[in-house]
Amino acid sequence: MKQCPTCKAKYAGKRICHRCKTDLGILTDIEDSAKAHLENAVAAFVSKDFNSMFFHAKRSCSLRRTPEAAKTLACASLLVSRFNLAVDEWSSVNRMMRQLQRANEE
Repeated sequence: MKQCPTCKAKYAGKRICHRCKTDLGILTDIEDSAKAHLENAVAAFVSKDFNSMFFHAKRSCSLRRTPEAAKTLACASLLVSRFNLAVDEWSSVNRMMRQLQRANEE
């Protein structure tokens, strides 16, 4: 999280926004959980447990959709023969990357 979703103040790493006093703790907990699931997906890949990789990658994407999480889910989908989902996720990654590129150009 780069900024408070309520007042757009720069995120200072605390659970309460310094400007509007919004509780950001729930959002940071969700981000932390998404990161943990992504790490678990990568660990499952290393141990060749592709069903577990798919579960954790899907959970990570459902909590916080990032290009890295979507790429991991696309790969996991291929490994468990969910080809339609893999194509959808890869298309999603491409859309996200184009949006990020446009945002950086502005």
